[in-house]
Amino acid sequence: MPTRFEGYGEFVYRQPQSRAEVHALARAAADDLPTAYACDGDLHWTPAAVREWWQGRGEVEEYIAAMLTEWEGSGEEEYREAAEGLRDYEAYLSGGLANDLRAYIFRLEKGRYPRAGDVLPQL
Repeated sequence: MPTRFEGYGEFVYRQPQSRAEVHALARAAADDLPTAYACDGDLHWTPAAVREWWQGRGEVEEYIAAMLTEWEGSGEEEYREAAEGLRDYEAYLSGGLANDLRAYIFRLEKGRYPRAGDVLPQL
């Protein structure tokens, strides 16, 4: 689901997991056509790059903590809403992201997503 980092704009930090989330993502992209989501992650990510990013995720956690302090106390609704997105991302970062990245590395290496019984690579 999308979130906004300073200087970047929205990006999809996890794949939608329900029909409603797919529709929300499509609406968000349609509303932001000039800078819509590029759908080009596979052009930029390799298994090594995914692992490197994961090892450096502490920088992301620090950024989230700093932005939450600023945004949650803001008098502007836009910033408080952005803080909600950061909280979601923070929970995902400390929860299901590791397993999703392992599945993504599997897909990058094998050309398909894992099925039941497949062994996922290490991060």
